[in-house]
Amino acid sequence: MLTPDNMMLEIGAVMLIAFIGATIASKLKQSVILGYIIVGIIIGPHIHFQLGPLAYNGIIKDTTMIDFLSYLGLILLMFFIGLEFSFSKVRKTKSSATIIAMLNLGINMFTGIMLGTAMGWPIIDTVFLAGIISMSSSAVAMKSVIELKRLANPETEFLIGISVTESFLSMVLLTIIAGLMIKDGTEPVNLTSLAIGIIVFYVFFVFLALWVIPKTIHHLRRIKNDEMFVLFALGIVFLAAAFAEISGVPAIIGAFFIGMVFAETKVSERFEEKIVPFRDAFVAVFFVSFGMLIDPLMFVDIWWLIIAAAALVILNDFIITAALAYLLGFSSKASVSIGSALCGRDAESVMFASVGSRAFGVTKGAILYPFAGALCFVTSAITPFLMRNSLKFAGKLSSKLPAYVKHGGAVVSRTLAKLVMPSTLPIQQKSKGIGILLFVYFLFLCATAVTTGYAHILIFFIGILLTIIFHFAFSSEISRIVRSTNYSNLNLSQRDNRVTIRLVSSFVSGGFIAMIWAAFLYPYYWPLTPTVLFVYLVWIIIMMKRVYRTVSSRSISISRPVATDEFSSFGCGIENKNAAKIPSRDK
Repeated sequence: MLTPDNMMLEIGAVMLIAFIGATIASKLKQSVILGYIIVGIIIGPHIHFQLGPLAYNGIIKDTTMIDFLSYLGLILLMFFIGLEFSFSKVRKTKSSATIIAMLNLGINMFTGIMLGTAMGWPIIDTVFLAGIISMSSSAVAMKSVIELKRLANPETEFLIGISVTESFLSMVLLTIIAGLMIKDGTEPVNLTSLAIGIIVFYVFFVFLALWVIPKTIHHLRRIKNDEMFVLFALGIVFLAAAFAEISGVPAIIGAFFIGMVFAETKVSERFEEKIVPFRDAFVAVFFVSFGMLIDPLMFVDIWWLIIAAAALVILNDFIITAALAYLLGFSSKASVSIGSALCGRDAESVMFASVGSRAFGVTKGAILYPFAGALCFVTSAITPFLMRNSLKFAGKLSSKLPAYVKHGGAVVSRTLAKLVMPSTLPIQQKSKGIGILLFVYFLFLCATAVTTGYAHILIFFIGILLTIIFHFAFSSEISRIVRSTNYSNLNLSQRDNRVTIRLVSSFVSGGFIAMIWAAFLYPYYWPLTPTVLFVYLVWIIIMMKRVYRTVSSRSISISRPVATDEFSSFGCGIENKNAAKIPSRDK
């Protein structure tokens, strides 16, 4: 039991040991969070060994007060994440960055769910496992970008946009998942009361953001006394967290949203300046406390899961996301830089594990802690290495690809670049109708994934209908783009427009059909889900091969690619022997 004497001793020990862990991690050029977690493991109750007459059984025995302080740290951390995020940033985020963020999060969630399902985990545990795997760390990414001196690179702006979008999407995802599954005593929350609570919660914060704060912010700016300002700031954060809990939403989400509310105001910088010391101290305690809950012996049982998850992260981010970025119009250099930067996992994954361990019905909570800690350590360590050698790896991978895949990828990339990459040219202005259809489609895709019974079937068929409508609208848009795009160095002319349109529209629309079929089949027989996606991939490769055969008689050669502009096709390497050198994309 804690007494005032040993309580002060334990808090003091945790703070000092956290400092030591952060110092060592910094010296090793690793995230300080990893240092906090490791020293937490060392001083926690799970470490036991004996050296002669000396026995060590951990420093911290009763973690009651430490757990409380760590919870305060988590709330303050979420407040600052919200404070650094604003809807104005989202509006400024380019469409290509938003699309990549959604695809990256979706791919990682999908593979995480497949991994958990294959292991026979319950759906609740599987969702939190997928969340831990999915959460790319903006801190690790930007730290690596700075260390490699790539801040001035053109893709860095897009990487920041991807991080902003993923942070928002991950918090929305955490709100929904945690709201549905978080413990409330020993019973799950009633779904009707939960739905009402979440609606009230969101309406309240929209009301604050649109009406209350704009009319009262000038009063806050008049507070000159720093002590009064800090008291107000801490009070509003913890009251927002309390209101969230009353609404059936985790307290950390309330802190995140109140941070978002103030992110658009002129006092946000003062919030950061005055509360940062509190955040840093309590957040350190949170990560040390997280480490205390990790039993090192669990690593022996889950080492294969850690390796599998790390391999999936590299596959999803470094290869698949990079490939999708290239197909959307980024150069291969920018694509692999973005993909490798997204491989790191850090605080976001730890938060998912922390919330998941307290969720109603979770049976693998003891595994989530060491799994998240180990995954963060492994991915944070390999991300700088992958970024440093990304071009070398991409070059080796590209050299193994068949010529028809390179050619087909270059055709898709050059076409979609006109649709999603930034441009002020009139011919490249985007269609709002396509964007609206995409948004509605993804709503129905998510609804298909979470519903069952007759509703599941009905939503699926509506989703298929939307996909068909999207296909015709998208084909019309692509036709306009193809007619204005120069494909001569890919040996495609105006007479090949129909072939080009069919390839690009099938690539996109076929992907949407495959995704909604995968979401539909998962509840019935999950192995069919990856099978559908594999069939889609084979189909696209066959189409690329047909296009390549159509133009192969026109003396196509595969050569070393030449970078011609910011969004050039580094990886396609296609040029016409008989043609003058032509930029890979129209200027």
